[in-house]
Amino acid sequence: PKLAGNDLGELIAKAGEAEDGYDENLDSNLKDAVEYSEAARENIMNKGQSKRIWAELHKVVDSSDVVVQVLDVRDPMGTRCQYVEQLLKRPTARHKHLVLLLNKCDLVPTWVTARWIKLLSAQYPTLAFHASITNPFGKGALIQLLRQFKVLHGDKKHLSVGFFGYPNVGKSSIINTLRKKRVCKAAPTPGETKVWQYVTLFRGIYLIDCPGTVYGTGDSD
Repeated sequence: PKLAGNDLGELIAKAGEAEDGYDENLDSNLKDAVEYSEAARENIMNKGQSKRIWAELHKVVDSSDVVVQVLDVRDPMGTRCQYVEQLLKRPTARHKHLVLLLNKCDLVPTWVTARWIKLLSAQYPTLAFHASITNPFGKGALIQLLRQFKVLHGDKKHLSVGFFGYPNVGKSSIINTLRKKRVCKAAPTPGETKVWQYVTLFRGIYLIDCPGTVYGTGDSD
C-alpha cells in the first residue's frame, strides 16, 4: 500500500496537517447525513403531531367510556402516553376506564410479555394481544373484558371503546381482528388512519379507531 510518509513521525505530521485543514461545512458526506436525518424526522417523527391529529385524539377520549392504549410489546414504555393517562385522572374523566393492550406479542419471547403484563397490571388492566384475522391471540380475553365493562355501565344504552396509540402499533389491525374482517384501513406505514372511525362490535358495544399520535417528550431523535 502507498503510505503518506516514510516513518511514523511523518505520518503523524501529515495527519495533523489534514486535521487543521478540515472544514466540516465543506464535508459533503456529513451534509448528506444531516439532510437525510432531517428528511427522516420530517417523514416519521412528525407523523401524528399535527393539531388536527391531536384534536382527533381528544374527540376519541371524550367520546369513549373505555379507553384502550395500544402499546408495542417490544417497547411498551417508549410507546406509552402519560399525557392521556393524566388526562383520565381528572375528576371530569374518572368515570372512564383505561386498559393497556400489549400488541405484537408474537414478536417477543413469551417470558418478555409475561413480565410486562405483571409490571403494568399493577397500574391498569393489561392484556397481551396478537392482531390477526386468521390466527389471533388475546381476542377472547379482550372481548370478555369489554363485556364486563358493558355490564358495569348497564345504565348506558351503548358502550364506546376508543383505541389510541403511536402510529403503527396496530390499532386498526386490532379492530379488524375483533370484527374478523377488514373494517379499518391498516398499512405498514404511519398515517394511514386520517380521522376517527366508529365500528360496531356487538349490539351495544362500539369501537372507535383513532389516528396514530406521536406524543412530544422533549427528546431529540
